[in-house]
Amino acid sequence: MSCTCNNRSVITAWTKHGMPLCRPCKLYQIPTADKRNCIHCINNTTYINATCFSCEENSIIVERSANGSLLNKLTCVRCISGMIPDKRKEKCIMCPITMLNCTCSTETHDYVPGLGCYKKDIVSSFIKINDIYEISFNFGNIFSKLLYDKLLYAVYKCKMNDSINCQFVSNMCVINLYQDYLGGPCKLFKEIKKLSSPGLPWIYYPEGDAWNVLSKKTINKRFTMDYSSEESHLTILVNKWSINGTWIGQELGLKSLNLCPLQEFPEEIRFASEYYVTCSVNAKELLGKGEPIFYDIYLKYISNNETMLHSIPLLIQNYKHHKKFVNKVNDISQWQLTRRMFVVDTVSSYKLGDNTSSLPYIIRYLKSATLRIRVRDGLEEGMIYPPLLILSYDEVTKEEIEKNANFKVFLNVYFQKNDTVKRSFDIAIAVLCSLSAIWSFVKAWSNTKRSGQRAIDLVAVLHLCIISCGHLANVFFLISACAAIHSFVYYKWQIVAHVLLPSARLTYLVRTYVIVSFPLKVVEILSMIWYHINVDIFLIDWEQPRIQKQQTFSVSAWRTYFVSNKWNEIQSERRTNLVLQLGFTVLVLKVWGIENWALSVPELHRITTPPLEGYIKFNKIHRLAIGILVFCIIYMIQCLFIYGVYEHYIKNPIQEFVDICSLANISVFILSLENFGFYIHGRSVHGFSDTDMATLKHQLHREEEDLVGHRGLLPASDRQTFKMLIPPKLRLIYRSLLSLNPNISNFHITGFTNEGKSQLPNTDYGMQSYVTINRFLAAFIEHALKDLDYEVREKSFFEALLDIELCDVKNNGTLYNDNGHSFDNVLYYGNEFRLFTFDLVVFSFVEILSQDFLLAAAITVLFDEILARIRKYGGRKNFSKKTLIDEHFLL
Repeated sequence: MSCTCNNRSVITAWTKHGMPLCRPCKLYQIPTADKRNCIHCINNTTYINATCFSCEENSIIVERSANGSLLNKLTCVRCISGMIPDKRKEKCIMCPITMLNCTCSTETHDYVPGLGCYKKDIVSSFIKINDIYEISFNFGNIFSKLLYDKLLYAVYKCKMNDSINCQFVSNMCVINLYQDYLGGPCKLFKEIKKLSSPGLPWIYYPEGDAWNVLSKKTINKRFTMDYSSEESHLTILVNKWSINGTWIGQELGLKSLNLCPLQEFPEEIRFASEYYVTCSVNAKELLGKGEPIFYDIYLKYISNNETMLHSIPLLIQNYKHHKKFVNKVNDISQWQLTRRMFVVDTVSSYKLGDNTSSLPYIIRYLKSATLRIRVRDGLEEGMIYPPLLILSYDEVTKEEIEKNANFKVFLNVYFQKNDTVKRSFDIAIAVLCSLSAIWSFVKAWSNTKRSGQRAIDLVAVLHLCIISCGHLANVFFLISACAAIHSFVYYKWQIVAHVLLPSARLTYLVRTYVIVSFPLKVVEILSMIWYHINVDIFLIDWEQPRIQKQQTFSVSAWRTYFVSNKWNEIQSERRTNLVLQLGFTVLVLKVWGIENWALSVPELHRITTPPLEGYIKFNKIHRLAIGILVFCIIYMIQCLFIYGVYEHYIKNPIQEFVDICSLANISVFILSLENFGFYIHGRSVHGFSDTDMATLKHQLHREEEDLVGHRGLLPASDRQTFKMLIPPKLRLIYRSLLSLNPNISNFHITGFTNEGKSQLPNTDYGMQSYVTINRFLAAFIEHALKDLDYEVREKSFFEALLDIELCDVKNNGTLYNDNGHSFDNVLYYGNEFRLFTFDLVVFSFVEILSQDFLLAAAITVLFDEILARIRKYGGRKNFSKKTLIDEHFLL
């Protein structure tokens, strides 16, 4: 942070801004210690590595005479007996008390350059001197200048019960991440520990004792989720130590572990909540942390009116034992728990002998810290086991420091409990999947029977798979939604901690099953659309030519076109409005702030307050639960209005279509499968409908006054819609009659050439097929066919419950009375629940991936619009093809 002259220059003056003016020395000169003058090297030797050749052992370098005048050149002066040179070899000092006559006895002492003599029992004889000074990094070991300068002296003083130096030895072990390889500072720590030094701090838990430590019930404090109670928060206390072993003081909370400068962390932890802070920091910010500070973490609580401290064990995932990361395995018996930690180390990687580098070779920093707090079960609910702080360190190289690279860090606090919901989840999946498989077999068998198949073939198996996709999608999503809603409701409305935030395992399961349900649901919807756009449909025209005043009036085609367009209009019409549905959903969630109920705290927050924005995050499962609840509640409100008000008093498109068929004197014959379909009886009770407006109005008035017969197929009945099970012979004849037109797909009543010029219609085949099929189906409905007939009856309770038909048809068919709109099964209108579940699955699928309700709503609308256009286009083409009506007349 300042300017200075280099090692080859002296200071000649200072500017008014306090900057030095420098002048380089000559080739055979170096600056004096005060950097005021240049002086020749000893014996005029060449300058090497910022210094001259050093003097002999036990000598110092002299620059000035006794009166202070500068000598012509550097001179070596030998220290007298009883004195030795200091570290810089600038002056003679008294021999340390550890040396006898400034010499070391090789039998009883070891001499460490710059430090003096030390008894050989300071370290074990098998420890190599170089190993003591090495610190292990991912990029290799570094011969640390910090350890070389201070470690052995601190070890010696610690053995003499100097507590501050014992703290320093402990810190050097911590800074090496507790690696106890041969000769490291941790090995020296353990050597001292064998001597039972009273000044040595407790930094290791017993090896293999992790299970006992983390399972002890020593914290006799019951916490609550009631925000107004003093027992609703946990207090973390941190003891702070400097690198040299001096105690700095205490502070509350984990804010010292937070490397994110713009995101504060609370001093107290809300019981059963979750905290998460993450950000990117650059290398220069890490370098600016200075010397490392060491921390001992405690849980502070009050029990029996006494303030208690419980040490929080650490699990450092970088810890190695016999070259194995034992703290990363799932076997808790192999874990090694410790007690002291640091956040950033910028000092230990300076290499001994490298005086030119101003940057450390490696910065070791705390990449992630996770405080896990386990809550007890049963009668001890609200009490906790000892918390565990899980740490993971990473390293920044010198090249990355120079580039000022960015690095991701995060701090997390979460509570954990035995997950009973996971077991219930698995049981529900097993039971409901089994039931859905049985139901899929029933539906597949019913469809196979309706299709006239007698044996199980590849088509039947494929159909079973498609049916199973829809049922499994419903099961997966239902169970995931129930698990999410259960977790949300119980967590937010409890005082005693029966249910905590969803575990990582439950979150994974719910997320996975929601994702899996999406493609299964897509298969179901696409198969439904394919089923809809391939039905056989025909409009039976009951109108007959009438003779008035010896003049025959032909039947008009406009009634048929009118019914056709009405059918085409309602093909992709839904019962509910999806845009309105999603608009209100987003309004409630985003504008009204209901999505903030998903914050990882027990209370319901509609608006995120500033203190919560930094460290309280949304819980993914609770977001899903809130999204599903709001979506379903708005859908139920919409359905209540549609079913209870709109369809009864305003408009019912399905009933309107049936009425239009009766008004137009046209019946609709639909075959959705080979031998199964639907029939709408639209034969006019007046005998004709092709007339003027006055007559038509008079006919409706007579019907209103009950002066004519009923509209129903059977006498004295108003039932006009039926499910059909037709004999195979009828299907065979219908297909043969339809095949009279060799180019049905290209049939046009009115066609145009490529040049746009009109051409004469070629209706030989088309009209013949149309007239023949019309007469044939009309004869079947009127019981006029000798070998083909049908009966009308009610389904049994079992048939109606399972939507199957148990009777076999050979020559005679069966028409089943229905609910008045069973034919909407081949329309969007009759598949509202299937479409609703698809919309909900798409909405939840996008939201759980993106965590954005607005994006989920937009993509759901997009999916619905694409499918509706496919359905409308395909249905239009199929209707024109099967009814032999020119597509140009379909508006």
